[in-house]
Amino acid sequence: MRLLATAPLLLASAPVALAQNIALLTQLLQALGNSGHTRLVGLASQINSTSVGQTILNQLSSGTSFILFAPTDSALESLSSNITSNVNELADVFAYHVVQGNFTDISTTYPNTTLGRTLLNDSSHVQLEGNKSQVVAWALRADGKVHVLNQRNDSTVVNTTSVGNITINTVDHVLNFPESLYVTVPADNVSLTGIETALLSVQLPTQDASSNQTSTASLFDILNSQLHGFTFFAPNTSAIQSATSSLTNLQSNTTLLQALFQNHLINGTTAYSPQLSGTNFTSAAGEPLSFVLNATGHFVTSGNVTAQIVQPDVLLPNGVLHVIDRVLLNTQTDAGAASSAASSASSVATQATSATAPIGFSATATLVGPGGSAPAASASSSGTSGSNAAAGGYYAAPSVAQLVSIGAAVLGVVVGGGMVLA
Repeated sequence: MRLLATAPLLLASAPVALAQNIALLTQLLQALGNSGHTRLVGLASQINSTSVGQTILNQLSSGTSFILFAPTDSALESLSSNITSNVNELADVFAYHVVQGNFTDISTTYPNTTLGRTLLNDSSHVQLEGNKSQVVAWALRADGKVHVLNQRNDSTVVNTTSVGNITINTVDHVLNFPESLYVTVPADNVSLTGIETALLSVQLPTQDASSNQTSTASLFDILNSQLHGFTFFAPNTSAIQSATSSLTNLQSNTTLLQALFQNHLINGTTAYSPQLSGTNFTSAAGEPLSFVLNATGHFVTSGNVTAQIVQPDVLLPNGVLHVIDRVLLNTQTDAGAASSAASSASSVATQATSATAPIGFSATATLVGPGGSAPAASASSSGTSGSNAAAGGYYAAPSVAQLVSIGAAVLGVVVGGGMVLA
């Protein structure tokens, strides 16, 4: 059998790296082979020639809890040659299919989602705050199947088994890494048709720290590549259309237009939907963002406008989008609160974090509150207001005089680099 030929070679090639629990790894490989995942077993053998691959297999053999999203052999056959010919890319692909933590009895029905942090931490694919690894999101959908979200090929779990503390979820497609904003927005041509034009219209001053030269960049470009860690509440196509008159009136007032879109943004923090309940955040404009989760849905409030999150957890390499059904027409700002929140986020980014459990909580366990209506505009979730959690490359929005920022050339690699919006 192919498995019997591959497993000994794999184990013999890195005895030190895999010394923690060779028996468990052998058991895992045999279970994969017996369930028809012979290509995945072969892939494990290939990546064991890389440091990333050895680390992955070492962790899988440690006896701690993981979920392995295991593509079928037919799914792995679809991998492009530029991946199969590059063992380091193969290691990254494998890493994105391994989720850390114990997810026993965790089940969410969309639009509530379950998120776990994977082992993918290659900076060419992940630029989250604090050098965090990328996440994967999944949920039970109306067809009764568990779907992995944010996948161009709709990937579903077709079988589940376990080996020791490793849960094996067989999936019918290889999971794709989260793609850039440039790629994601056109791909979601139902919900996000209008947001690209809106974000391109917001021009912001930047300064390159290496050359000390100032320039301007659109908010779309900034979100695409110049921030490490952010959360953006993206109005969907119908929301943009409904707010056309208000947005047109703001075109002549750059300051107010900037403030409006800053109030859709959490600066320096990637906050996934299960984290948007039981706590408040401060927007990049310094205004409170409050959240309510109840039997009618998940809602965000800024100023006197409440919107429903209709498509949560659109993952990006450097942050996350949540699609909402209204434009948050709030042009108020608080420079002091914005600066304080950004500083707090930057500080938290340097702290070590654990990734051994579902991110946030099981959202379905918190469906409380009045049914049949959205929360009032003044409603807020309990928690510490004005404190944004983890952070990394971020921008701050104080006064025009405080234009001290890091431009695209260096923002992506400097933790705590700031882009100031005047």
